[in-house]
Amino acid sequence: MKAVKKQVNTLIDNVNGRVGVPILMYVLGVPGFVCVLAWLFFFKGK
Repeated sequence: MKAVKKQVNTLIDNVNGRVGVPILMYVLGVPGFVCVLAWLFFFKGK
């Protein structure tokens, strides 16, 4: 059970890291389409 919980937490952390940077870019004033393109090319998972 602990192994499953650890895997779920790791997955959630990975998703937050991949989405967090483009959201931060958007909050700092980068246009939305640039954030989406950055996410598609650099931050999207495999």
